[in-house]
Amino acid sequence: MEQRDDIVRLSIQEASQLPVNLWNDPRCQLETDELVQLLSTPGMLEVLAIHEAGHEIYYIRAGCTIRGFESPKIIYDEKREDPFTQQRVGTLLGAWTQPEGDDWLLKLARGYAAGGRCSIRLTTTDYAGDTIDRKLFGELYISCFPGEIVDKKAIDKMWSDAQKDVSKDLDDECFQAQIRARAREIKPQLFPWCSI
Repeated sequence: MEQRDDIVRLSIQEASQLPVNLWNDPRCQLETDELVQLLSTPGMLEVLAIHEAGHEIYYIRAGCTIRGFESPKIIYDEKREDPFTQQRVGTLLGAWTQPEGDDWLLKLARGYAAGGRCSIRLTTTDYAGDTIDRKLFGELYISCFPGEIVDKKAIDKMWSDAQKDVSKDLDDECFQAQIRARAREIKPQLFPWCSI
C-alpha cells in the first residue's frame, strides 16, 4: 500500500508541475496527503472515472470537443488565502460549436451536471463531486447574458432541469453501460499509475 501511495504521490507531483519550493511547502504536502488518501479509498477511481465519462458524453452532445483529461494534481494560486487546492480530475474542453435549437444552454448545463448524476446513479457512493461544476455552470450562464441582470432562480432552475434530464437518461441500462465502458477506457488517462 505504501509503495502504491508513493506512485500516486509522484503522479500528482508530475501533473502539478510546481517548483520544488512550492511542492515542499507544508500546506501543499497536506493537500497532497489528503488527495492521496482520497484516491486510495476503495472504489474512488471508478467514481471519478464515471464522473468524467458522464461529463464527456454530455459535453459532446452539447457541441464541445474534448482535448483530453487531467489527472489529479495540486493547483497553486497565490491570490487565494489557502493557495494550494486539490484538483481530483478534469475534462479538458476544446472548441465549442453551438448546436441547433433553442436549448443549447440546457445542453451545456447537462454537460456540467452529468458528472455528479452519473457518480451517484452508477456507483454505490453518494459522492456527486459537482460543487465546482455547479459554480462553473453558474459563471457560464451569467456570461451568456452580458450586461443583463441574471436571476439566480433561473440558473438554479436550469441546473435542476439538467440534473433531472440526466437522471432520466440514466434509467436506460444501455446508456449506463456506455458510460461505464467509457469510464474504463479513460481511467488510464485520468490515473496514469493504473497503466503501470
